[in-house]
Amino acid sequence: MQRRKMDPMRTARESILVEILFKMCCEIKRRFLLLYATQKGQAKAIAEEICEQADAHGFEADIHCISESDKYNLETEKDPLVIVISTTGTGDPPDTACKFVKEIKNKTLPLDHFAHLRYGLLGLGDSEYMFFCNGGKIVDKRLQELSAQHFYETGLADDCVGLEIVVEPWIDGLWLALKREFTSRNIKEDMSNNLGAVSNGVSAVTVDPRMSGACSLDSEIQHLKLEDLEVKATDALSQRPANVHSVVSVQNTEPSLDRSVPPLSQSTLNIPALPSEYIDVQFQDSTGQELSVSSLISDGIVFHVPVTKAVQLTREDAVKTALLLELDISKTTFCYQPGDAFCVICPNNAREVQELLHILGLSERKECFVCLKIKQATKKK
Repeated sequence: MQRRKMDPMRTARESILVEILFKMCCEIKRRFLLLYATQKGQAKAIAEEICEQADAHGFEADIHCISESDKYNLETEKDPLVIVISTTGTGDPPDTACKFVKEIKNKTLPLDHFAHLRYGLLGLGDSEYMFFCNGGKIVDKRLQELSAQHFYETGLADDCVGLEIVVEPWIDGLWLALKREFTSRNIKEDMSNNLGAVSNGVSAVTVDPRMSGACSLDSEIQHLKLEDLEVKATDALSQRPANVHSVVSVQNTEPSLDRSVPPLSQSTLNIPALPSEYIDVQFQDSTGQELSVSSLISDGIVFHVPVTKAVQLTREDAVKTALLLELDISKTTFCYQPGDAFCVICPNNAREVQELLHILGLSERKECFVCLKIKQATKKK
């Protein structure tokens, strides 16, 4: 009986694949750094939501305010970075981010200062203002100038139309992006370590040079293409059932009514899937009570004043129209201080109200009071 010679190339290949697959199958918490920069708390709330969801997706979010520079160090950070940042004033970063922005804008920093950094950024803003999401754009642009690279496309959420239109699908897509980032990183590390170990042990392997088509182990190992392994790994992830909330590739994908198309900042249609119901609507009999305008105001004081001047401040092609209104309050008796706010109540067109009630099937309930409450079992913030 002739003993078969062991193929060193096959042994090396199988050893590498086993180690890679074993590491992929291990359900360990994978850490990422989560920084938020907030002015009024909105960015912090969204970052905390990401932090809460991370555990269910097998990740550990190391969350900090971007001003807490003593708790993180981007110069040595090896894990993925996620930033949630709002905009304040006329397009400035939040006060909590001023020190951070000043540091990264230092012109003495080398152009490859953040070459090791992989990040994703979610910017919050309001298109009512001229410099939409400028706080996030400033940080995003500067990080790229310092050679940081995206592992996930930047999202820009508009408070004017509802932050959740972009925020919710962006968070949903973040988990798949993180999984791909860690998978790619693990494969590259394993390939580097194993190829180095195999190369160092080549001298201990004896191969018969008279064998037909024989070649060195070093050259054979080059057939272990990294991209082939990476494709197989990502294909395995894609075999999972599709989620309507998942963010899909922008290439060859048309805008959809049930999912958002990345990059979110460039999408023409960003409508997330309909969320579960969280508002309880109750109709209450008015018992003959007539609803007055005064009852809508806490103190019940309402003044009827004429509009004496109206000037359009924006151009005709502006996304949002801004008007300068001048009110004549000379005949009113209320006192006010600088910084006070007042509410403007505009009457609705009676015909339009009747038409809307008819469309909604509420004509029989037009005299009812409507009470809106958040359902008790609601987890949504």
